[in-house]
Amino acid sequence: MVYGKRMDHLTEVFKDEQHRKDWQFWSRDETEDEALVRRVVRDARETQLKYRACGQTALYPLALHLGLGGRESIVAMTTLTGGFGGNEICCALVGGVAAIGLEFGRVDFTEEGGPRSRGHSTFTLAQALSAELRNRFVERTGGLIRCGDLCDKHFGKRLAPPDRREPMQLERIKSGEVFSMWSTYAAELVALAAEIACEIILRSRRQRGIVTPLMAFPWYNRTWESMQLTELLKPEES
Repeated sequence: MVYGKRMDHLTEVFKDEQHRKDWQFWSRDETEDEALVRRVVRDARETQLKYRACGQTALYPLALHLGLGGRESIVAMTTLTGGFGGNEICCALVGGVAAIGLEFGRVDFTEEGGPRSRGHSTFTLAQALSAELRNRFVERTGGLIRCGDLCDKHFGKRLAPPDRREPMQLERIKSGEVFSMWSTYAAELVALAAEIACEIILRSRRQRGIVTPLMAFPWYNRTWESMQLTELLKPEES
């Protein structure tokens, strides 16, 4: 019996297990929820680096992977970027809070309980989980929540330096240098806010018995690979 040409399996071409996990972004030893969190973190970071606007880039991967909201929710975040529309609350956190609202928020004004009366409601649940997100975010940022304070800590300068009469600072603002510098670091804040929000939402879904599907890789299909392996190992006619 003569067999066809030899096929190297993908796992044989990586230098180690971590290399395989990083390239395939998939591992048999992690749960689907863990894989979802990792994808959300990856896409949040990469979307921020490519497109900027922390509020939108924090909410986008959560909407994509968890099925929250739609185009309108992402569009609505446009005016909340740049420090919560100029009020300096970190808009990466705002994007995460928006995701909590989309998952748990009140949809019926006549619902019993808070804020209309005492008692538990979807409104009070969303508020409580939003507070958890803020608390966990602040713990990871050293107690900081304002855009300018985060800039001061990590760059020594705010996004928009107060002395706009200084020519060099003005040029840095006009050229986009300051914004690009801040946006690079902000990618980590965006990933952090998205990660915490994703964990909170998935935890609640597990408690309620709701399964969040793991989207298939558009560029890697195990069924296709199995078919190729079967085809290549098929006996040749002699």
